[in-house]
Amino acid sequence: MNIQELNQIQKMALDNYSSSEPWPDNDNWHFYTNKILNRKVNELLVEYCADDKVILNAGSGKTTYNTSAKIIYMDIVKEYIENFSDYIVGSVENIPLEDSSVDTIICVGSVLNYVDIQKALSEFSRVLKDNGLLILEFERSNSAEFLFTAKYKKTIFQQEYCYNNQKHFLWMYDENFVEKLCDYYNLNCLYKYRFHVFSSLLYRLGIKEKRAAKYCFFDNILQPISYTFSHNTIMILRKVIPS
Repeated sequence: MNIQELNQIQKMALDNYSSSEPWPDNDNWHFYTNKILNRKVNELLVEYCADDKVILNAGSGKTTYNTSAKIIYMDIVKEYIENFSDYIVGSVENIPLEDSSVDTIICVGSVLNYVDIQKALSEFSRVLKDNGLLILEFERSNSAEFLFTAKYKKTIFQQEYCYNNQKHFLWMYDENFVEKLCDYYNLNCLYKYRFHVFSSLLYRLGIKEKRAAKYCFFDNILQPISYTFSHNTIMILRKVIPS
């Protein structure tokens, strides 16, 4: 991962998302992705986050959640967030907040796949309070999409996608690499949920993305084999300072 490639990916992401909706209705795969993320994040907030907490929704786009906790919305595109009462324009690589200032961070929607993962995780750890929580989602190199290729389970590589009629470049990560990097920044994994399990396998077998996406409804029962096939992982992690 070199600086030139990082700058190229981030500039392209800013250009793309400045000129389009973050979750267009005409994209089946991302329609289901957004639906899954909203459901799981809301479930995790109910279980782990009290109403008196402060949440940073990092790379939020226009997404909101069902919680009475205070949410600070942060995105690189001002137009997405300027109507919220608490918002900051910024990147997950350089969060304009003080150390130990938030109780929970939500970073989903593959935000992590567009940035320098080490800088982002370092910033998340910095602004989280001790025992604070991070809800993190990313796209994996362990995906069935890459089965029987040199990319499968590769630590990190750049992948081109067409999304919303735009060219996107994403960094794909091996799940174990992400978890070890989180641990390095004192972020210990409490829970994982993998999705687009069977749908990714069908896509690898030649089923069109629009049709394959619908099979995410099997994700719950396929969790025992999800490590081998799923395209996305959502984690909840706790910041723990070593004694």
